[in-house]
Amino acid sequence: MCVFKSFFSQKSFWGSLLGVVIVVMIFSIAFIGSIVNPTPEDLPVALVVNDKGAELPNKTKLNAGEQYKETLLDNKDIPFKWSVIDAREDAISAMNEKKYYATIVIPENMSQQILSLQSPSPQKPEVEVIINQGMHYTAANTTKQVIDQLLSKINGQIQENVFTQLETNKATITPSQAKLLSSPLLVKNETVNEVGDHTANGNAPVLFTQIIWIAVIISSVIHFVIMKKVTNGRISIRSILAQLVAGFLFATAIASTVLLFTDNVLNVNISDFQATFLFLLFTAFMFYLLQNAILNWLGLVGVPLFILLFLFSIPVLNLPPEFLPTVTQDWFYSWVPFKYSVEGLRNIFYFGGHDIESYLFVLGMIGVASFIIMSLSILKTTSKEKTMVAVEK
Repeated sequence: MCVFKSFFSQKSFWGSLLGVVIVVMIFSIAFIGSIVNPTPEDLPVALVVNDKGAELPNKTKLNAGEQYKETLLDNKDIPFKWSVIDAREDAISAMNEKKYYATIVIPENMSQQILSLQSPSPQKPEVEVIINQGMHYTAANTTKQVIDQLLSKINGQIQENVFTQLETNKATITPSQAKLLSSPLLVKNETVNEVGDHTANGNAPVLFTQIIWIAVIISSVIHFVIMKKVTNGRISIRSILAQLVAGFLFATAIASTVLLFTDNVLNVNISDFQATFLFLLFTAFMFYLLQNAILNWLGLVGVPLFILLFLFSIPVLNLPPEFLPTVTQDWFYSWVPFKYSVEGLRNIFYFGGHDIESYLFVLGMIGVASFIIMSLSILKTTSKEKTMVAVEK
């Protein structure tokens, strides 16, 4: 009984219980908070309407393309942010710049094809759907599903309108017309910037970034502990230089290992080996500078910050930005450094390295700022030494 009472009377027991509750709350927020109800909103989609219209027997003009354009744009129940584009080529170019998840193209002869459904030589009206898979696999698939539902409704409208006209005119149809009218709309699907096989459903850039960050944390902590032991905690120009050299060596080893292992052992589909290696090397070194800037000022107290940032980023990076709550988009996703690594790798993997310079620039600026903060930590040591001398006097 004495042991029982003594055990539960320990302050450390109740303190640890409170600590566990806090840790569980933090992990719950990190893993579930931003994705508890992921709802797509404002998915960017392009619409190209080239339909020139057609003349009806009563001399009035039919422009089905414009009608369906108004129907789509006025529909407030779909999670799309529409952009009307003049030409298919312009839409493709914008998709290569990761501006749209998909494009719907209504051809110039759509109205004529709809009218032909009542003629002896019917032609199915066509609509082209282009999916930008590399922009984000999950978002692209969601966009495709919504578009399929929209086009299914348009297909039903075309069918109903034709049957109404046939009934009004008391016209008969041939077996071939009847077969065609069972599903009059022909949807042509095309995928650009394909994700391909062995890329974790397009999440390879996210996984690579997370592996790099964790590996760099381990490297940074090891270097910091060794440097503190060698220099007795005194930061100097030489210690900063040693950190830089060690960081570059470890960044090279990390980038090489990640790439060679995932390519040769896990069979990850890496489209451009050299560009991927150089980007991983650069990213790893910039992460190293960022982490060591914090370690040089805060010491090992900074390590939990690195881990928390990693934990909070895991669910956020795996979801498209349009699936995240506005608060998460504005206050976390917009500034987290992983974003630039993920999007840069995504460009290399699925977009042929297009516009990679912008992501390198941002990561480079993070590295430069971190290097400056690292260097300023020398002043912290100098100030501490002066204080000690003053106390001794």
